[in-house]
Amino acid sequence: MQRVPKFLMTSLLLSSVYASSAVAAATPLIVPQLLEVVAQKKCLQEDEQEYCAEILIDLESTGVDWLDQALLARLAITNPETEALPVNTSAQVQDIKQQANAWLVESYADIKEAREAAEPYFVGYDHSDSIRFIAQRNHLASFKQFSYGYSGGAHGMYSTSYALFDLNTHKQLLLPDILQRFADAKLLQALRELYIENYAEYAESWLSDDLAEQAQTFLTDNFVFNEQGLTFSYAPYVLGPYSEGEVRLTLHYAQLKELLKPEYLFGN
Repeated sequence: MQRVPKFLMTSLLLSSVYASSAVAAATPLIVPQLLEVVAQKKCLQEDEQEYCAEILIDLESTGVDWLDQALLARLAITNPETEALPVNTSAQVQDIKQQANAWLVESYADIKEAREAAEPYFVGYDHSDSIRFIAQRNHLASFKQFSYGYSGGAHGMYSTSYALFDLNTHKQLLLPDILQRFADAKLLQALRELYIENYAEYAESWLSDDLAEQAQTFLTDNFVFNEQGLTFSYAPYVLGPYSEGEVRLTLHYAQLKELLKPEYLFGN
């Protein structure tokens, strides 16, 4: 076997070190800072009772432009056409503020109309949306979004959404990105069994018999990595009644060995 000259071996080693350093340098370190985007409230006073429209939107910004733009897009009240999207974070913040003003004007008008009609059930309008940074693991950063809305009636609706971003490729990782090929069926089976085990009282009425519908429900992009493994989160009314709250199913890393790509088996 031909020997590699010592000077060439040293050069190759240095090149490898420099390449690794370049990748590390290209990966930003997330330092979150709270950014209040919108905090507005407008109330109708009747005797001693207030009927209010209130909107609160904030996030922990990262200082990474493309990532902050992706996070702000999740906070938009309306979904504009792709070609009309703001070109930077400042423009996005102003766009959300304008959307919030329009929402407040419309909601307050609805409150006045409801009070003039003397609708007894009506209390007000509430819209709150916030994003918080969870953790960074090398080039992966995870975030949690909590959304709540109320527009009269017995109760509002809420949900927790999770997002995982690859800081090197500048993209959000969805379920197909982290799964091994053809692992969907095994993952569906594992989640279905875990749901039936933990929520047996709901399974008969909330779990569809149709396999395609089960896959559409269970195989969600709403997942988050944690110390135990991979947790999937489902909003109220998806797999249980409102009184149950959000249903969360956690598969431990030992259960994920045949499901996830090796680079996402953090438990190892």
